[in-house]
Amino acid sequence: MNMLRKCLFTICLSAISWGSSCEAAVLTPDVEAVAEVYGDGAALSAVILDYGQPIESSSVEAADFHVPGRNIIQAYVADHAAMGKQKLTAGKYVVLELEQLPMTEQGMEPVHDEKDRAARKKAGKNGPELGSHGNPKPLKKITAEVQQQGMLKGTDGTLYPPTSTLKSSFTRELLVENFKQGIFTDPKQNNAQLMYNLYIPENYDPQKAYPLVLFMHDAGTVSPENMATLYQGKGAVAWTTPEWQAKHPCFVLAPQYDTVIVNDDYQYGPELDRTIHLVKDLLDKYNIDKKRIYNTGQSMGGMTSIAMDVKYPDFFAASYLVACKWDEKVTAPLGAQNIWAVAAGGDPGASPSMTKILNGLEQNGAKVLRQTLDLTAPQTEINKQAANMIVPDCHIYYTLYNGGSHRSTWQHAYDLQPAMEWIFAQHK
Repeated sequence: MNMLRKCLFTICLSAISWGSSCEAAVLTPDVEAVAEVYGDGAALSAVILDYGQPIESSSVEAADFHVPGRNIIQAYVADHAAMGKQKLTAGKYVVLELEQLPMTEQGMEPVHDEKDRAARKKAGKNGPELGSHGNPKPLKKITAEVQQQGMLKGTDGTLYPPTSTLKSSFTRELLVENFKQGIFTDPKQNNAQLMYNLYIPENYDPQKAYPLVLFMHDAGTVSPENMATLYQGKGAVAWTTPEWQAKHPCFVLAPQYDTVIVNDDYQYGPELDRTIHLVKDLLDKYNIDKKRIYNTGQSMGGMTSIAMDVKYPDFFAASYLVACKWDEKVTAPLGAQNIWAVAAGGDPGASPSMTKILNGLEQNGAKVLRQTLDLTAPQTEINKQAANMIVPDCHIYYTLYNGGSHRSTWQHAYDLQPAMEWIFAQHK
């Protein structure tokens, strides 16, 4: 708190003690937590306080608040409970935007149960067993605590003194909240079911055809919780941001698998065909452009993408393959498809496998362009280098992150805007 405001605080307290008309608010603000999905999962990104009455913007500073364990990068008033700094002189909401936490791989281990893990290790195999359920954990609930440390002033002269620690009463989940949950019953598989999350474009017009992105999660997100796939990383939500939807309004489909659907022996379960059947079912319900259906996935989901491209070579307009592998002896059909693959040099599975796949496609006459990017470089520079690789006569690209790891690949892949833009430029 600056010196002038300290003086105001002291004067006001003195006035209150002498029974002056200087009024200090008694009611404490309601607190809302704002959760956002990053490359390594969901985390608290902002705290919004509702004071019920307009607060003067000039009385609000980041130093007036404390959020345990987090840095407040800016504080401002707003006239509605949303992020996005507005040039207002007053507003009944105070928005505290938080600095993003360093990304970590904690909590991103594949979910193998111990018996399965031991058996696979003894057999010389690393991945989980096809059809296994692992040991999924409940979805993490994101909440917020905040303490007002400075004095705020309302437009009516009311002064709002410091508070004790306040806890959030509600959590808003950015982007995730825009998906609808459903369960598909597949008549072609004896009414077997598949959970899914579907983003429908805002202001959907049934007279207009829209692209669809199919995102499939990794083995670490195998879960009976329908929405788990939306929280672990940006593979689903990246296509639903206001910025992306303004340029590319589209459907986004994110199935939730409760079992492992592919394994390291390059076998897949019935969920692969069930997912294709789900997409076809949506084609009957919505005006989806059949020439612009795209698939993407990370690890297990990327392996499923490749398996789909092999079995259904004419179904997808393009594929964005992230941190995945497959049997190079059966991937020849990819040579005629639009592919952008991403892996990390430090990934002992995906990197060598994808190299073998792409080498095989080249030997069969396909043109493949490759690049190596430095993960420590600013994202703007990474995107610039990726954009410079694109040429008109190539339909297969390979981005290799220098170093990195299996899971760090998808922490960054869905920020690689040129690759995503290229995917959306493709048509069957």
